[in-house]
Amino acid sequence: MFKNIFLSITGICITAVITAQIKTADLFMQKEIRNAYEKETRSYDGKPGKNYFVNKTDYTIDAEFNPETKILSGNETINYTNNGTDTLKVMYFNLYQDLYKKGNARDWDIGTSDLTDGVKINKITFNGKKIDTESKQVSNRQSILKIKLPENILPHSQAEIKISWEVKIPEKITIRQGTYEKDNFFIAFWYPKVAVYDDIVGWNTHGHTGSQEFYNDFGNFDVSITLPGDYQVWATGVLQNMNELYNEKYVKLFEKSKQTDEVIHIITEKDRKKGKILKKSDKHTWKFKSEQTPDFAFGVSRTYLWDAASIISGNRRVSVNAVYKPESENFKHVAEILRRTLKFFTEEIPGIPYPYPQITDFNGGGGMEFPGMTNCGETKNLTSTYYLTAHEVGHSYYPFYTGLNEQKYAWMDEGLITFFPQYVIEKYAGDSTFTVFKRNIAVYNKLAGNYNDVPLMISSNNVGRNAYRFHAYNRPSVAFYLLYDYLGKEKFAKVLQLFTGRWHGKHPVPFDLFFAFNEVAGEDLAWFWKPWFFDLGYADLSISGIDTSLKDKFIVTVKNKTGFPVPVYLTAEYKNGETKHFDHKMNVWKHGNKTFRITIPSEELKKVYLDTELTPDAFPEDNVYDF
Repeated sequence: MFKNIFLSITGICITAVITAQIKTADLFMQKEIRNAYEKETRSYDGKPGKNYFVNKTDYTIDAEFNPETKILSGNETINYTNNGTDTLKVMYFNLYQDLYKKGNARDWDIGTSDLTDGVKINKITFNGKKIDTESKQVSNRQSILKIKLPENILPHSQAEIKISWEVKIPEKITIRQGTYEKDNFFIAFWYPKVAVYDDIVGWNTHGHTGSQEFYNDFGNFDVSITLPGDYQVWATGVLQNMNELYNEKYVKLFEKSKQTDEVIHIITEKDRKKGKILKKSDKHTWKFKSEQTPDFAFGVSRTYLWDAASIISGNRRVSVNAVYKPESENFKHVAEILRRTLKFFTEEIPGIPYPYPQITDFNGGGGMEFPGMTNCGETKNLTSTYYLTAHEVGHSYYPFYTGLNEQKYAWMDEGLITFFPQYVIEKYAGDSTFTVFKRNIAVYNKLAGNYNDVPLMISSNNVGRNAYRFHAYNRPSVAFYLLYDYLGKEKFAKVLQLFTGRWHGKHPVPFDLFFAFNEVAGEDLAWFWKPWFFDLGYADLSISGIDTSLKDKFIVTVKNKTGFPVPVYLTAEYKNGETKHFDHKMNVWKHGNKTFRITIPSEELKKVYLDTELTPDAFPEDNVYDF
């Protein structure tokens, strides 16, 4: 590596042509988003505009599931409220289980044993009028059901839709739901669900092809689920009829768990062997209610164990539940992990009380979030269990409480929730070295700039499966980590509190989040948003030269080869074993300068290097200078 001699002898200086500062509001906006600002449904101060609206969908569902045949049948009554100014002449419904329908396109591999005939719609009525499901009035494309309405839904009015349906739950599915050891099921996306009509595009009719996730309106759920008499159900909502189902011992244990920090073992292996948990009946109907919730899922088992406790979050106690396989090594700790996670989320980041009255972590497979429920598989160690649990529970805030559109902006929730659970691990699992997040940085460094690295503002449903994970998880989590490093914990949490306070129960888009960050930062962060969220490119610093001509000090020149702002963490190692650190925030690049100079004591240097473990860099080979 060659040495350059520089004329400047200042301690720190910036050499660059100062470029004109761009503003967030001037960054590229899709037509649909810019139109929303012009219509004043949204505001450039980051708040909902004076004309903002969000529609509401309330569900009353009566369903029955047969674990032997895997057939789920149901009747739902939907009360739909049109709070906007548009007259609705059609309605669209998501039939998410049609992901498994034979012949449908999908971007996720599904075994032939999991293919089904899709959702069978038996009957539809609209405001009491029967709709012929075989007529041209009803059409089904991919996973979207379209109904031409017999009468319009006028602005600020309501409509009642009734649907009867049935669907076969696939045998071995592992995408977000599944069948586990024959007697255990996690069931999701199981009912016809009204698509979102929003102020951006109107009806959202992308459908579900496997990779991209979901987008839901808010509403109340009143759900009854009937199963054989030896099965139990845990669900999104609060159980309404526990006394009708459980024997007295278990009712008392659960009630105790709702009032204590102590983990109560409600159902143990001994209880399973005795088999007197539920009251005797051929069938049981489980009744749940949930308010202002975007979705509803449930887990079913007749073999799992059940631990429960509670934690004060805000002005109430939240019930936490772990439902798991008897042989699980790590899930026996999950009830306490849930308590600690909710405490952290409530008091630190995001610093917001948990939005639902209960949370249940069901030991199924993989890792998937639902309001008040998570479906999590077995992990290899306790630290990974902490991370997976905190990640999935964190989704209660983003996307659920804030109504994010995961189909277009998966990074808004996955990026945040991949990043800040690391601090739960740091606090409670003793991992102060950020081991989990270092792996994420390493993945970024390996993949940044390849064909799968596309700008985040390209909507998720236009990103192929190969690029999806990097687009939704790796690149945005690194970007949010950089913002956290720049703003600090207190300001970062304040951003989330401001953003969530404005948008809970609504449907924000990225600019609403950008404006919240700008407000708390006290500056327009367009210099950060543009490269990290809008541009092709990647982070890449280098040590481009060292001026050794000065007495008692060297001047190290760090070059930003791509313009992506990252912090400069320079370490100098001396031959006497001493190490010195020279740290500078990423705003040293905010004016578009290409180089940054750092003065360090010369003494007897061994080497200088830039951090690449917690600082992203696609080409770290030129970050070291050996003497």
